[in-house]
Amino acid sequence: IQAYSDKVRFRARQQRQYRSLVGRPAVTRDGALISLQMNAGLPDDLVHLEQSGAEGIGLFRTELQFMVAATFPRGDRQTQVYRAVIEGAGAKPVTFRTLDIGGDKVLPYMRQHPEDNPALGWRGIRMGLDRAALLRTQLRAMLRAAEGADLRVMIPMVSEPGEIIAARAILDREIDLVRRRGGQ
Repeated sequence: IQAYSDKVRFRARQQRQYRSLVGRPAVTRDGALISLQMNAGLPDDLVHLEQSGAEGIGLFRTELQFMVAATFPRGDRQTQVYRAVIEGAGAKPVTFRTLDIGGDKVLPYMRQHPEDNPALGWRGIRMGLDRAALLRTQLRAMLRAAEGADLRVMIPMVSEPGEIIAARAILDREIDLVRRRGGQ
């Protein structure tokens, strides 16, 4: 009980200290201004954007919506989630990370490949390129959600330049498709 009470008091003290810093610019000792952004994974996390004083969402972990679902979220559902995040952030930037499943993050409805080192193997961009329909659906949902807004996409677990080139080619095809269908 004493250890828990100490931990609660320590956390409360930390929170008071953090609240006193909200709104103050983040500047290094040599005067360089730093943009502090928060991490998020679900639309519910957006309440912390204003509370924290963050200048945006530097990492939106899209895999969390996949992890809480019973099946793969369809494109229209992904679009709704991404749109809610963009609208909730207002004028602040949001960087969406494409699906990063593997290692410690598993989906009960998706078969995993047995690997010697799952933390570095078939996950992130390698899984996305191998299951390109999933990556295409996710990128298309992001593009539709961002209509007219700045869209920032992070590709996880890149290990060689060819993976970025292949991901960019898929993104470019999805941009063309959305535009042909009347999107921006």
